Amino acid sequence: MRLKSTAFGFVLVFVALGTITSLPASAQTPSAFSFTLQGSSLALCWFYGVSFSATQGQQLTVQWSENTTGVGPVSLDFYIVRLASTNQRWFCDSGPGYLYWNDGAFGTANWAAPSTGGYAVLLVNYSYHSVSGIISVTAANVTLSATPIGPGTVRRLMCLSPSCIGT
Repeated sequence: MRLKSTAFGFVLVFVALGTITSLPASAQTPSAFSFTLQGSSLALCWFYGVSFSATQGQQLTVQWSENTTGVGPVSLDFYIVRLASTNQRWFCDSGPGYLYWNDGAFGTANWAAPSTGGYAVLLVNYSYHSVSGIISVTAANVTLSATPIGPGTVRRLMCLSPSCIGT
């Protein structure tokens, strides 16, 4: 009798473990993309982005980092924007109309979508040095479908009047 109860106990443990391991994970594998951005010039700078759709309140984690280069870390401007703003005119000196901004050679942004719709994360190389690295986007409890944007160029805001030069 004792052998039957022990065997039944083991069966219950294995069934419980099988149920737990089949539950969905709370975090998904990130959508990771490699990028290479040329150095900027007096007239333009380079950007790279990733577009995705999100629902209102959806929690996202975006990480970016650079590969090590001989010139040291290059600070990049990082934006989270509405996807529609990437099609509007914007300049590398001021960026697109953004919902989140940060800068650095690497970073992490934990962000919640303010409404349902299309969004993009953008890295803008404002430096004169080229840079390459990885950007990843992860959404909690859902599989995120992300699409690369770029690399592409954006014009610098050129001001040639005496008031821009300073005294």
